[in-house]
Amino acid sequence: MNAETTAAINRSLRCKVVVIGAGFAGVEVVRAMRSSNADITLVDRNNHHLFQPFLFQVATSILEPAEIATPIRSLLHELPNVRVEMREAMRIDLSRRIVVMSEGDDLAYDFLVVATGAQTSYFGHELEWAEHALGLKSLGDAIAARNRLLKAFERAEMEPDPRKQARDMTVVVVGGGPTGVAITGTIREFTQRTLASDFRNIDLRKARIVLVQSGPRLLPAFSERHSAYAARALERQGVEVRLGVPVTHVDAAGVVVGGERIAAATVLWCTGVQGVPLARTLGAHVKPDGTVAVLKDFSVPGHPECFVVGDAAHVTGPDGLAMPGLASVAQDQGKYVGRLIAARLADTANPRPYVSFTPSKLATISRNAGVAEFRGRSIIGFPAWLLWGLLHLRTLSGGGHARLSILANWVRLLTTYRRSGRLIVEPSELGVGRGGHAPAGNEIPEDAIWRR
Repeated sequence: MNAETTAAINRSLRCKVVVIGAGFAGVEVVRAMRSSNADITLVDRNNHHLFQPFLFQVATSILEPAEIATPIRSLLHELPNVRVEMREAMRIDLSRRIVVMSEGDDLAYDFLVVATGAQTSYFGHELEWAEHALGLKSLGDAIAARNRLLKAFERAEMEPDPRKQARDMTVVVVGGGPTGVAITGTIREFTQRTLASDFRNIDLRKARIVLVQSGPRLLPAFSERHSAYAARALERQGVEVRLGVPVTHVDAAGVVVGGERIAAATVLWCTGVQGVPLARTLGAHVKPDGTVAVLKDFSVPGHPECFVVGDAAHVTGPDGLAMPGLASVAQDQGKYVGRLIAARLADTANPRPYVSFTPSKLATISRNAGVAEFRGRSIIGFPAWLLWGLLHLRTLSGGGHARLSILANWVRLLTTYRRSGRLIVEPSELGVGRGGHAPAGNEIPEDAIWRR
C-alpha cells in the first residue's frame, strides 16, 4: 500500500465536520478546531467573510467594499484540515446527517454547525416592501443603498419640479437601533459636509433626513440617558426623529408613518431580523422569528451532533432576554462550540459549561458622537465614538492592511470631510441582474469587489 492510498484511507476514517456560514461565529468554530484530527468543510454562498458593523460606512461612501470583506480562503489558508466550498446549503436532514446542497454532491457529516446568521425581516411585508426599503445585511445591500442615495441627489440636481426635487432630497431610515442611528447621523453629515459643495442647483444642507422608530425611544437596548442623548445629537444636526410611530406602508413613492405620507426617494430598512430559511429546516425547535432554540451547549435538542450558533441561535442572556446579534457574542459562541467538538473528537474532558455574558454596548451617532456601556461604565460623546472605532478595528478580520486603510479613511474624514467612494456603480457593472438584485442572497461576486 503506497503513501497516497494510506493517506486517502486515513482521511476517509477521520471525522467529518461541516460548518455552514463563514460569519463571525462560523470562522471562530473553524479556528478553534485548528489542531483537531478532523476534516472540516466550511460552506458559504459567498467567497468572503463580511464585517457587517461597517456596512453603513460603505453605504455612505466612507469605506470601499474590499476594506470590510476578506476572502474566506485567504482568511483560513493556514489551516490544512479546512476545505472551503462556495455553494449554498438548502436543507438539513438530521435523521440521515446530510446537508442537501443546491448543486453538486450533498455533504455528509459527523458534526454539523449552523452559523448562517440572520436576514432582514419586513414583518410579513417582504414581497411588497423589500424592493422599496433597502436592508443593510450584505455588500450588495450597502452598494445598492449608496447607489440609490447618490442617484436621488443627481436627479434632484436636474429636476425642475420643486415637489419631485424635495422627494429626491428626502431620506427615511426605519429603525432606531445602533445601525439606524449610525447611518442616519452619517447621512446627515454626508449631505451637509461632503456633498453640499458638489452641487450647483440644490442645497443638500437642506436635505430632509427622517429617522422613524416604532418604540418610545432610540437605542432601546441602552439606558434611557443614552437614548435621550442620541435623539438630541441627531436633532441638533437637523434630523427629524419620529418616535412611537410605526411604518404602515412602503412603496416607490415613500412611506406612511403614523398615518402621514412622507414622499422619499430613499428608504433604508434598519429594523427587524429573522433566521434564514435553512435554519427553519431543523423543524420543531425553530422559533417564530426563524431562530433555533438550542440547549446550553448550543446543540439542537435530541441531536447532540448538530449545533446552532450566532444570530441563527435563540439564546437567552443573564437578564433572561435573547442575546443581541453582536460580533462579540457570535465569536464567543463559535469559539466554545469549536472547542467542544475538538474535545469530543480527542476524547478529552468537555470545556466548562458555557456561561452567557453581558456584552459591551457601543453605538456611533455621527462624527465625534457616540454612546457606550462598557464594563459597567457609561460613556458619551467623543470618547464613546473613539472607543467604538478602536474596538471594531480590533475585531476586523482583514489584517493590518485593512485596518490601516480604514484608519486612513477615518482620519481623512475627520480632517477634511472628504470621502473616497462617492461612485454610482450600475448593476450591469457589478454583474447582477435587472433591478439591482445580486444572485445568491444579494451578494456581489468576487470580481466586483473593487479596490481603490
